[in-house]
Formats: sequence, C-alpha cells, structure tokens
Amino acid sequence: MRTYITILFLLSTIPLLAQNSKTETQVYKEIQSLIVADSVYRNYLRTQIDRLDSLVKGDQKALPKNFDKGVPVIPFNDTIFYVHSKGHMSAFKRAHAIADTIRNITEHSLFALDTVELSEFEDHYQLVFDGRVIHSIDSLDALKMGTSREKLAKTRQQKINKTVHDKIYGQGKKAGIYALVGLIVLVFLIKLINRIYRFSLTKVVQKNWFKNIWVKNVRILTEENQLRFLRYIMLFIRFSIILSLIYLYLPIVGQFSPPLQDISDKLLGYVIDPIKDIFRSAFAFLPNLLKIFIIIGFFHYLIELIKIFAEAIRTERLKVPGFYPDWVQPTMKIIRFVLYTFMVIMIFPLLPGAESNEFKGISVFVGVLLSIGSTSVITNAISGIVITYMRRFKIGDWIKVGDVMGEVVERSMFVTRLRSPKNEIITLPNSKISDSQTINYSQPINRYKLIIHTTVTIGYDVPWRKVHEMLKESAEMTDGLIAGEIPFVLQTSLDDYYVSYQLNAYTKQPEKLGRIYSRLHQNIQDVFSREGVEIMSPHYRANREDNEITTPPFELMKDEEKPKSVQQPQKDDKEDDEPGINDAASEQPPEPEK
Repeated sequence: MRTYITILFLLSTIPLLAQNSKTETQVYKEIQSLIVADSVYRNYLRTQIDRLDSLVKGDQKALPKNFDKGVPVIPFNDTIFYVHSKGHMSAFKRAHAIADTIRNITEHSLFALDTVELSEFEDHYQLVFDGRVIHSIDSLDALKMGTSREKLAKTRQQKINKTVHDKIYGQGKKAGIYALVGLIVLVFLIKLINRIYRFSLTKVVQKNWFKNIWVKNVRILTEENQLRFLRYIMLFIRFSIILSLIYLYLPIVGQFSPPLQDISDKLLGYVIDPIKDIFRSAFAFLPNLLKIFIIIGFFHYLIELIKIFAEAIRTERLKVPGFYPDWVQPTMKIIRFVLYTFMVIMIFPLLPGAESNEFKGISVFVGVLLSIGSTSVITNAISGIVITYMRRFKIGDWIKVGDVMGEVVERSMFVTRLRSPKNEIITLPNSKISDSQTINYSQPINRYKLIIHTTVTIGYDVPWRKVHEMLKESAEMTDGLIAGEIPFVLQTSLDDYYVSYQLNAYTKQPEKLGRIYSRLHQNIQDVFSREGVEIMSPHYRANREDNEITTPPFELMKDEEKPKSVQQPQKDDKEDDEPGINDAASEQPPEPEK
C-alpha cells in the first residue's frame, strides 16, 4: 500500500519534474525501479506468511498449552466461538461486532436462502453473507487458536451458518404459530360480528320501533325507508369493523416476526400516527375551545335577554313609542342575524387551521361566490326589511300587487306568498313588491269600511235619477255588503254618447270580493232588465230624423217635492270627512233655517 502511494505521488510530480528540466526517459526509469522494489517487498511478505503457517503446522506440541480462550461471541443464547484482540481493536469489541452483525442478518431475513460464504485473500479469509462481511480471519487468529488459518475459517463458517439457519427457522416457526392463532381469532371475531348483525337486524324488525313521520300532513319517512336506512348504517358499521380487524391482523402478527417488524410498524403507523395527531391537536385546541364556548354562551344569553323585552313589547306589556308590536318578530330576526354574525367573526380566528393559506383561500373563494351570486338575494332581503317597517300589510290581509290579488299567508325576508281566491299559492319576490303599487283591502276595515265600485254606461235617453235608483236597489239586494249602509252613485263622466255611472257600496269581507262583484253584476242586470233599460253605450252612425232628440222629457228630470224634515243634529268632522257620502240632492240633510 505504501508503494502505491509513492507511485501516485511520483505521477503527480511529473509536471514539476518536467519543469526542472528532467527528461521523460529519466522519469520512466524511476517508475520501473519503484515497481521492482514493490515486487521484492511483496515476495518478502509472502515468505513470512508461509513461515508462520509452517510453524503452526509443524510443531504444535511446542506451543504453549494454556492458551487464552478470548472473548465469546454470543449472538443469541449460546456461544459459537471465541475471538481475540486484533491490532487496535479489542477482543470485546470484535465479539460484539460479530454478534450484532449475525443478529442483524437474522432480523432482516425471512427465509434462509443464502449461506455464509468464505472469501480467500492473500493474508486473510473473510466470512461474507449476502455481500456483508461478518468476520475476518488472519494468521494471528489461527496462531492464537492453535490451528491453521484455513481450517479456522471453515470451522467458523459452519458455526455461523448453523446459528443463522437455526435462528431464522425458529423465528419462522414462532411467527407461523402466532399467525395461525391470530387467524383463528380473526375468523371467530368476524363470525361473531356477523351473528350480532343478523340478531340485531331481526330484533329491530320484530320490535317494529319505527313509525311514519308526518310533517304538515305530508309523510316524509315511511317505516320501510327508516328500516332501510338503519340497515345501511348497520352494514357500514359491520364492514368497517371487519376491515379494521383484517387491517390490524397483519401488523400485529408481524410484530412476532423480526423480518416483518418494519412493515408492521409502517402499517400500524398509518393508523396510530393520525390518531396521535388528532389527540395532540385536540389537546392543543382545548384553550381555544374554551374561548369558543364562552363566546357562544355570552351571545346565547344575550339573545335570550333581548327575547324577554321583545315578548313584552309583542304582548304590549311594554310600550315603546313609535315601535309597533308587529315589528317585534322581524326586528328580532335582524338582531339575531347581526349578533350571530359578530359571534362567527369572533370564533373564526380560533378555529384550527384558520391561519393556514388553504383555509384563507377557501374563505376568499366562498366570499367571491357569495358576492357574485347574492345580488338578487340581498336586494330581496333589503326590500323585505323595508316592507316590514313600512307596514304595507300583515299576515291575513287581502292585497293586490300589480295584477296579482290574494291573501297574505307567508312573509319572509326574501319572498311573500299570497293565496289567490282560487286557492293558488303565488310567490312574489320582495323586490317586486317594493317596486310595485300595493293595494290593501283589509286595513281600511279596521278604521273605515271598504268601498267596492263598479261602472256602467247608460245613454242620455234614460233619466239619471232612475239610473241611480236602480243601481242602489241592485246594491241593496247583494249579499256581502253592509246592511244599513246606503250605497251611493257617482256620475264620473259625460261622454259623447253615454253617461258613466259608478256604483259604490260598503263591505267588510274583502276575501269574498269576487263573489260580491259577481252577485252585484247579476242584480244590476236583473233590475235594469225589469225596468226595460238597456245597459249599452249607443253610438250614432247616421243622421237623426227630423227633430228627434235623446234627452228624456223634462217632467221626468224634476225632483219630487218632499216635506221638510226635522233638522238633524250636525255630524262630527270625522264623520263628514268619511268617504262615501252621497252627493244626491234628495239624500242630503236639509239646510238649517236662518
């Protein structure tokens, strides 16, 4: 080895030698001389080794009989051979190194397919297993053991082979026994789980625990659907337990076989490590969880306190000027929404992973979706709030929005639902109601009386007083109108060919407007037919003959003279301002005498 280093050093100094004006021939001669010297040194070493071997073989009796046995090599329970110190390495370290190597080989070999091989070198032998050196034997080891180097190497080869094969075979036998016992237990558990599943399912069917679930006369879940759902849940639990047992069987059995311990540790790690992480994260989350409970409890009891005042206002035990009882429910919804929003904002940073980039990205994505898709939703919500506080209508009122008329059956933040006279449920967005004109037929009933009206056009040849009498008679014959309230007629226009008469009558039944109008029109037809008056609007297409005119005789246009009645007490201003006072001269109270 020293010679090779010298040669490499000389080769590296060739450029320097060239710089010192040495020729290539001189350099070559020096290299040749070094090679010759190296061969001489090798022959000398070989001669010395042969002399030592001859001493060992030639006169073994001349050697001392009390040799030092050395340090035993005990990879398992028994000693396989002894080793001595060698150079700077003590015998104790050599013994432990050989034992550790043998144990490592057996722990990572499932089957003993390879054997320990003997490799011969010039001055020593090596015991090798699958490319791994177990032990090196030289002449000094042979000399201390009182035998030849070759014989010592073969003897230790046989002992290591026997130890390795016996250990691997014993491990496999032990692992096989444990695997068989584990398999028997696994099969028993699977059969037990299947039997428990069938027994539980049979008991559930026999007990008949499930009943039909109804919500507002609609059957949501039948007994068969509930039973089928429970069966799917039990199947899921059954197969989950069986697959978990099969999965745990492999790593548990692998723990009894050293070659399979690494694989079993990985399989167990796939299950145990996530569970450890979950528990570790749960314990780390406990302080924030306590804060979340405190925040939720604070807002919960704050809302309950507000509910107490809201209920007092709704039942009018507490009166707030300018705040109506029907505002309590929508106002409470708004307050609850605002408080819950603040609660979520306070809890959000305390959630696990709230500071991660993924969580922030999802939050931004959801926010963008809400901002893009909720424009109409926000518009309807604001319109619902405006409608509520404008008090346009309430539940049970009969209203008309545009061309839609019906009873208000539901009012939410986003939509309002009406039930039409034909029992049709009509859903209107609050934004449409806010932008349209709304007619409420129910609110006037509480303070005034609802006035319904219809218009007929009659020619100028019929005296207007007679038309008034016929229209009033028709109204008095109509069911649904308020008895005792005198209907009145307004002449709304004098057109070219006819006069427009508007009949007005009182009612308190807006939910029956369709039927009332139908009966009123029927009675108008009957009365006009009886009096021989045609309900039509004449149009002239030819010149009239001679002096024919369409005005009725003047005698029919005069009012009948009636005796003066006793002066009636003057009505209050509120009654005078009340709509529906008849303007006919015969129905006005007599003027007070001056």
